[in-house]
Amino acid sequence: MADTENAPKTGALANFMGGGALSVGKNEMAAALLDSASEGTTGGGDKEYLSFSGQGANFAGWKLGRDKASPDPDAMYIVDPTSASEGWTCWKGGSVAAKSEWSVYKRSTQAIPEAELEDHGPYADGDGWSFMMGISMFDVDAPGKQISFSTTSKSGRNALGDVTKEIAQRLVEDEPHVPVIQLASEKFTAQGKVNGKPILAIEGWVTNDEVMAYLALGDDGDLDDLLAGKYAGAQAEAEEVPEEAPTKRRRRAAG
Repeated sequence: MADTENAPKTGALANFMGGGALSVGKNEMAAALLDSASEGTTGGGDKEYLSFSGQGANFAGWKLGRDKASPDPDAMYIVDPTSASEGWTCWKGGSVAAKSEWSVYKRSTQAIPEAELEDHGPYADGDGWSFMMGISMFDVDAPGKQISFSTTSKSGRNALGDVTKEIAQRLVEDEPHVPVIQLASEKFTAQGKVNGKPILAIEGWVTNDEVMAYLALGDDGDLDDLLAGKYAGAQAEAEEVPEEAPTKRRRRAAG
């Protein structure tokens, strides 16, 4: 019998992931990701916003939601490659004065050149428009909630650029291209100051169909099995959950 209790979760995911359907082919998708990663590193629904602050010796690191809570360091996230975005953020006095964002797959029709951005000056040092990159993901323990991460920092764009470039390469090579990640950080010293940079640690690669099959199992889905490729081609079977199936781990064991 199908697990109707978990239907809202899988329905939310299908909407979030777009059902795996894009109006662009894999090569166009890969090219868009590579373009965004290159530019970024050089220069509605249930959603929470993820941020990273790396300033100072006691840097705040990753923060999630309105309360700016620290995410569970052991949490695992599945990234939605179709959500990759880019744009501009205008900083003024430490706050966002304006923002313009678009999908990397719609750059040709939606992108706004820097020269056409509205002037919100006068600006202090560090203020003004900065190039932004973003992507969405979900915690494997809360698949119905979209988590959106965007950044204008060089280290943040580098971290996102590394992930999107690998997604693009995998698309071209017909390899599983949906990354499963953990959030991490690393301290570094620059010009005598200690700061922190975000790390999106890739734990494995899966396909959209494998993710859907995994989530169709609800609490019986096993993340280790997902990462091991045991849900490949098993979406239909995963929708039929044995009534007395043993409870499995949704989160990959540490180490």
